[in-house]
Amino acid sequence: MIVLERMARVCGALAALFLCLIGVVVTAQIVARLFSMQIPASDDFAGWFMAASIFLALPYAMLQGDHIRVSLLLQVIPEHLRRPYELLATLIGLLLAAWCTWETAHFVYESFVYKEVAQGMVAVPLWIPQLGMPVGLGLLTLMLLRRLLRVVQGQELEATEHG
Repeated sequence: MIVLERMARVCGALAALFLCLIGVVVTAQIVARLFSMQIPASDDFAGWFMAASIFLALPYAMLQGDHIRVSLLLQVIPEHLRRPYELLATLIGLLLAAWCTWETAHFVYESFVYKEVAQGMVAVPLWIPQLGMPVGLGLLTLMLLRRLLRVVQGQELEATEHG
């Protein structure tokens, strides 16, 4: 599981890098406009960096317990029902994440097979900026699977996993 945690941390670092790149692109575009110039496809790149940042941050957020959870039920249900609740909630999250991973991987694969390129001024193969989606969702799925196994085995969840 240490490898999974390291991969989640790498994804978090990449998400932060893409956020910084958004700042660089926006700043460069502002400076270019001061000189009556324009950076081709800067809005495309900023959008792609934002999408990569969002999806790559998912596994790191799970590792840190930063995903928003509705814990209202945990406060009112009896102690003996908490584990089944955690089991069901984690299972639902795992199934949704796995489905999203499958669908985005298929989406990226089709972009690769059909050689789709961006419609803007810079013809970037679309599978490249789309790749962050299945990577981030795939690692989130693995993080949820790890959590499910811990709940099934009756292990105490770490403080960060309670969210």
